[in-house]
Amino acid sequence: KLMILGSRPPQCVNKCFSCSPCTAALVIIPPHQRETKSVRTNLMASSPASLVSKQDDDGSYYLLSWKCRCGNKIYPP
Repeated sequence: KLMILGSRPPQCVNKCFSCSPCTAALVIIPPHQRETKSVRTNLMASSPASLVSKQDDDGSYYLLSWKCRCGNKIYPP
């Protein structure tokens, strides 16, 4: 069996209400948004990547999380 780090993209069927197409997307959650538990996030490529985190040149650390996306709207999986 092949071991892979990270998580799988969610099944986004019926997660975006009447919006379509509803697809899995990786979103970046900056530290200040994690503290305030804000829903607003930044979109990344929706391909299942081996990325676990993102780190900018200034040393800021951003978590990546799978969400469901339809157009410019983000929905929980």
